[in-house]
Formats: sequence, C-alpha cells, structure tokens
Amino acid sequence: MNQATNVDSNLDRHRRLRIVCIDDNAMIASALVRRLESDPTLTCVQVVQEGNASFQVVREASPDIVLMDVDMPGVDTFAIVERFASELPDVRVIMFSGHVNPEFIDRALDAGAWGYLSKNEDVVDLIEAIRRAGQGEIVLSKEAQTVQRSALPKRGP
Repeated sequence: MNQATNVDSNLDRHRRLRIVCIDDNAMIASALVRRLESDPTLTCVQVVQEGNASFQVVREASPDIVLMDVDMPGVDTFAIVERFASELPDVRVIMFSGHVNPEFIDRALDAGAWGYLSKNEDVVDLIEAIRRAGQGEIVLSKEAQTVQRSALPKRGP
C-alpha cells in the first residue's frame, strides 16, 4: 500500500498539464494541438470550436489550462473568462489571439485570465508561457508585452 502511495505522488509531480483549446478555426485548433502535443509536459484533452459550448466542456474536462481565442463568434469571450474565474477558479485561462492590443489585454486580465498570448508567438515561447501559467504565473507573449509598453503614457523630455 505504501508503494502505491509513492507511485501516485510521483504521477502527480510528473503529470502533464491538461489543456482545453477553444478556437473556432479548425485549422488553427488542429495546428495548435499538434504544437502542444509535441511537448511531453502538455496534453490537449479537448478542442472546442463553439464558444457557447466552452463552459460545459471545460467543466467536464477539468483541465489545468484553457487556451481561448479572443474572437469567438456569437459570444463575449471576456464574460466567459469571468465565469471561469468565478465558478472554476482552479482552471487557468490564457487568451490566445491574433488581435494583440492593449484594450483586449487589459479586458482579459481584468476578467481573470492568467495571460494573453499572440498567435504569432514562436512555439517554444508559447509552450514555455503555458508551463509558467501552470505554475501560477501571469503570462504575456513578447508581442503582448511590446503592445502594453507602447500603450503606456509618454513622459516628457
């Protein structure tokens, strides 16, 4: 019995981060899953292509991370992030988008997202950001960081 306990604790320590990908574009979702599955520390447990189904799927899949496209037809993704943060606080949502602007980044973080990543991000950086969010860090892609800095008020000469 003691050996089983040790095995279980080793599995917990070395288990893969479970990810749900939410993106309405099937080609992007498929490419993203291939990228994530190339890393032995990550596994994509579900892909959701309709924003309306996302909460139910995430609740049932119990992932560690949700990688969610900002631009999902027919839904307010920021409201969905707020609901995740409120009702499923152990799930860390990272917004993932080609629309990297200060307003979206601020709205995502204010809604409870654990980060904002650009779809233009290098796969190595993307995977590292997901791992860091899994460890409890707020993450911004390089592009999101640059956009945030450029939106800061300018100081006088």
